[in-house]
Amino acid sequence: MTQLNKVIQIEKYHDGLAARVAKMWNLSRDGWGGDTRVMTEEQVKKKEANSDNIELYLALDGEEVVGYCGLSEYKEDTGSLYIPLLNVRPDYQGHKIGKKLVLHALVKTVELGWPRLDLYTWAGNTKAVPLYKKCGFFWEDRDDSTHLMNFIPQVLNTPLLQPVFEKLDWYEDSTRMIEVKPDGIRENGFTFYEYSWQNGNVNARVQFERTSRGMSLVETDDFLLEMKMADHEVIQEEERKFEIRIVNKSSEPLSFKASGASEGRVSYQFDSDVVVLDESTISEVFTVRKGEEPSNWRTHPSVNTTVLVNGLACELKLGIFPIDPAKIEASYNGNLSFLNKETTIQVEVKNNLRDDAEFLLQFPETRQVVLENDTYRVNVPANGRKTITVPLTVKEYGFYNPELKITATKENGAQLTFEQEISVAFKGMGEKFGGESKDFWHIFNGLGQINVRKRDLLTTAAKNPKRQQPFAFMTPKLGKPYSLEFTKKSPESVTWEANDDSIDLKIKLASGEMEGLLLTQTYRLFGDGIIHTWAEIENQGTLAHENVAFSQPVYQEIEQAYFPLDNQVVHFSGNRIIEFGDLDSKMITGNWYFSEGSSGPIGLSWSEKSNAAPEGWQFVIEDQFGKMEPGAKAVTEKITLSLGAFQNFEEFMAYANQTSIFKKPETTGEFGFQAEQLVVRPDAEPTFTLKTYRNSYLDGKLTIENENHAINSDLERTAYSVTSDLQWRPISIVDAFYEGNGTEAGFSELLLSPAGTVSSGIEGGGFTVDNGVIKLKADPDFYPGVYSLQVNGQEWLAHSYPEPTAKSWWNPWAGGMKTAPYGINTFSLLKENSTASVVERKDNDGNKWMGLGITTEFKEHKDWKGVQYVQYYLLLPGVPVFASFAEVVNDAGKNIAKEEWMTDIFAGADNLADFRISVDDDKTMRTYHPGSEEIPLLLDGDSYIGTVHSQEKLYLVPNNDAGVTEAYTNKEVLQLTSKHQGNFEKSAPLFLLFDDRKLSANLLKKLRRVQF
Repeated sequence: MTQLNKVIQIEKYHDGLAARVAKMWNLSRDGWGGDTRVMTEEQVKKKEANSDNIELYLALDGEEVVGYCGLSEYKEDTGSLYIPLLNVRPDYQGHKIGKKLVLHALVKTVELGWPRLDLYTWAGNTKAVPLYKKCGFFWEDRDDSTHLMNFIPQVLNTPLLQPVFEKLDWYEDSTRMIEVKPDGIRENGFTFYEYSWQNGNVNARVQFERTSRGMSLVETDDFLLEMKMADHEVIQEEERKFEIRIVNKSSEPLSFKASGASEGRVSYQFDSDVVVLDESTISEVFTVRKGEEPSNWRTHPSVNTTVLVNGLACELKLGIFPIDPAKIEASYNGNLSFLNKETTIQVEVKNNLRDDAEFLLQFPETRQVVLENDTYRVNVPANGRKTITVPLTVKEYGFYNPELKITATKENGAQLTFEQEISVAFKGMGEKFGGESKDFWHIFNGLGQINVRKRDLLTTAAKNPKRQQPFAFMTPKLGKPYSLEFTKKSPESVTWEANDDSIDLKIKLASGEMEGLLLTQTYRLFGDGIIHTWAEIENQGTLAHENVAFSQPVYQEIEQAYFPLDNQVVHFSGNRIIEFGDLDSKMITGNWYFSEGSSGPIGLSWSEKSNAAPEGWQFVIEDQFGKMEPGAKAVTEKITLSLGAFQNFEEFMAYANQTSIFKKPETTGEFGFQAEQLVVRPDAEPTFTLKTYRNSYLDGKLTIENENHAINSDLERTAYSVTSDLQWRPISIVDAFYEGNGTEAGFSELLLSPAGTVSSGIEGGGFTVDNGVIKLKADPDFYPGVYSLQVNGQEWLAHSYPEPTAKSWWNPWAGGMKTAPYGINTFSLLKENSTASVVERKDNDGNKWMGLGITTEFKEHKDWKGVQYVQYYLLLPGVPVFASFAEVVNDAGKNIAKEEWMTDIFAGADNLADFRISVDDDKTMRTYHPGSEEIPLLLDGDSYIGTVHSQEKLYLVPNNDAGVTEAYTNKEVLQLTSKHQGNFEKSAPLFLLFDDRKLSANLLKKLRRVQF
C-alpha cells in the first residue's frame, strides 16, 4: 500500500488531467483481471468527450490521479443516477479513497434531488461490496447481473425523516449487518431492503420495497408507519387490497393524513385524515389494468401514497407484479415454414395461480393457418407449467399473433376468463412482413430478421430466430453531449413498410434533452442478408441546437476478424479473443471490418465521411451536423451490415470501397481413415476403412503402421477395409499413409482399449470412482459437480472443498467441473437439492462405462422450478478418458429447446502457476501461463492444458452442439467453458482425454463417435 504524499483531494475532471487519468488506468490493470491494454491521453480525452457523465470525480494525491468515479443518469430505469465506473489504483487501495469517491457521488445525488443511486459490480468483488453496502447500497438477488441500489438520497430528502437525521448520522450510526451476499427480507413475494440506525436513545428503521424502488416502512422512536399487501403478484383487473398501518409510540396524539390516486396502470382513489392515539389501519382496494409484464431492469407498477405525519410528508410505495391467471407463450422450432405442409408450434402454459387449474385455450379462426383443433384443455399444477404441441398448416406467411380466449377453472369450480396474444413468425423465402411480440418489434425478409428490444431499443439482426446473437446495434444517441435517454424512452411510433426487394422498420424518437429534435431510425432488410441503417433528424422546435451529432454504437462477439490497419489488412486469427477495445483507433485506415467464425461471415461498413472508432467494448460510428436551426433536417450516412451476403473479406472490402474484385478459387478434396469401432479389446483385430470423398476410385498403396495393402483401381472402390492384429495400448494412435491417385496423404486414427475394472467408494462423505488411471470425487452436499479429478495421482481441478468461497469475479466459488443451464448463478444453484450415485451406462456400441450420476432438482428457481436433470461422469477401465453429458429426466412442462447449457471446468489444482495453456495459433504453438495476467482465449481442438508435474496433457473434446471452447485465466483462476443449446433430452458427451503425446484436433474429434 502506497504511503500518501498529501491529503487526498477530490476534483472534477478536465482535459488537463487526461494524461494523468491515462496513467492511472495503465497502473490499474491488476484490479481489472490483468488487462494489458494501453490507455493514452488522447483516448481519455475522446472517451470523456463522448461520455454521458453528469460529473466525473477524480481522487488526487498531489499530482497523481489515483481514483476515478463517474456519475450519470441510469440508462436502464427511471428515477436514478448511476456510477458507471469506479476505480482506485491498486497501490492506493486501503486508504478509503473508494469510500470518499462514492460519498461524493451520493452527496451530488442528494443535491440534485434524485431518489436513488445505482451501480453494477461482480459477485467476487469482495473488497468493494462491503464498502458499497456501508455506503448504503443493497445487492439485488438476480441471475442476470450483480446490481446494487442505494436509497439514502430518498431517506435524506424525505421531510418526515429529516428531524430524525438531525440527531443521527446516516453513515456513522448505521447498525445494518454487512454480508457479502445478495440482500433482502422476503415476505409474500416481496423483497424488502432495510436500513437501521442507533445513536444513544435515538433509533430509526426504514424499509424499501425492491420493485417499486420506494419506501414501504418507516419507524422512529415516535411512530411506526407501514404499507402492506397480501401478495406481490396481482391478477390483472381483479380487485386487491392494500393497508397502511400507523402506530403511535409517543405520549401525544399523532396527526395522520394519507392520500393516493391512480397512477399508470394502477387504479385507486382514497383520502384519510385521522388522529392516532394508539394505532390505526387504513384499508383500500385497487385494480391493475392489462399491460406488459414488468422487467427486472425497471421499476414496476406500484401503489403510491402520500402520507403526512404531524404535517411532515413521506411517500410510501409497494410494487406489484401484474399477471394473468396464466402466462401463455408460443414458439416455432424451425426457421423457415412451408405452405400447405403440416407443422406444429409449441405453446407453454405457466399457471400463475396458487391452485391447480384446468386451462381452456380457444384459438380464433384466421386465414393464415388451419388448426387441427381450435380448442385445447391442459391441467397445470399451481405455479407449474406445461408445454403443449399445437398441429397446424400454414396457409400464408407472416406474423401469426392470434388473441386466445382462455378460461381457468380452479379445483373448487371457480372460473376466470382472460385473453392473451401469442406470436409466431412463419418465414418464407422472399417473404417480407413485420410484427410485434411481447418484448420485441420485428421485421422479416426471407431467412433474415431484425429484432428491436422494446426495453432499450437494442437491435439484433440474424438469419435465425435464436435469442442470443453475435451482433447488435446498441441504442442510438443524440448529442453533444451524448445522452442515453432513448434507452428509457418509448418511441413515438414504430412502423414497417415493404418495398420491392426489402422491408423497412422505422422508429420515431422525440428527444427530451434536446428539445424539439425528432430522430427517425430506419433499418432496411434485404433478402440476401444485407441490412442498411440510417437516421433522419429534424428540428421541430423553436430553439436552435449548436452542436448536433449522432452516435451509433455496435457490439459484436468477433471471431477470426479482418481489420484495415495502417493501410494493411490485419487478420486476427489467433485463439485469443479480439475485442474492439484491443484496437488503436488511430491505426484504422479503412471503412469496414469483417469476421468469420461459428456465427458465419459478418461484415460491417460505413461511409468514409463518418467517424468510426472503438470505444471500450463497443464500436462507435458517428456523424456530426453542427448547428441545427428550427425546421432544419439532416440525414446520417448509411451503415451496412452483411450477414453472410459476402463470404470472405476480399468481397466485402470491395463492396465497402465500391470496387470490383475477383474471388479467389476454393479448393476441395479430402480423405478419411477410420476404425469400425473406437473401443476395442486389447487382443482384438479391428477393421479399418479408407474412404475418399471425391468421385475417383482408389488406386495405390495403403500403409497401416508397418502393414502394406495394395488397392487397385480394378477393384472400383471408393472405400477399402482391412483388419489389423497390432497390439493396442489404452489409447492407441494408428498412423496410416496413402500414396496413389497422384496424391500422398497421411492419417491418424484413435483406438481406446479398456482393461481392468472401475471401482467406487465413499471418501470424506463424498463419492469416488477410480478406473486405475483416473480418480473422480464428488460431494453433492458441497456442490453439484465433480470437484476432484486425479490422473495417476496428479490433481487437475481447482476447488474450495469442503466449503464454497469467494474467488476472483465469483462469489460463491466452488471450482471443479459442472454442467448447468446457462444464466443460473451459483447462489441459485446452491439453493437446489442435489444427489449422487454410482451408475453404469452403455455406449452406442454396447461398451460399459461406469461413473457418477449427479441429479439436481430445481425447487426454488422461478424459471426452472420442477425441472430435474442428471450430470454423468463416466469411465472405461484403465483408459485415461472420461465422458460427461447431461440428461433432462423431468422437464416439468418447460420448453427447454431455447435454453443454453454450460459446462465449466476450473483447472489449475493448488498452484495455478504450475499449469500451461498451449494453443495452436496459425500453426505456431503458443503457450500461455495462467496466473500471470488476464487472458481470454478461444481453444481449438489442437489446444491442451499441461502441468509441470506431469508429462500428460489435458485435451477437451466438446460435443457437436457446442460452440467454441473458451478459456479464461487471470491471476487467480483458469476456467474452461463449453456451451451448447438445450434442445435435447440427453446431450451428446463431452470428453476429457489425458495423454503425453501431441494430439491433433482431427484425431481427438473421433471421440465424438461415442454416444450414450
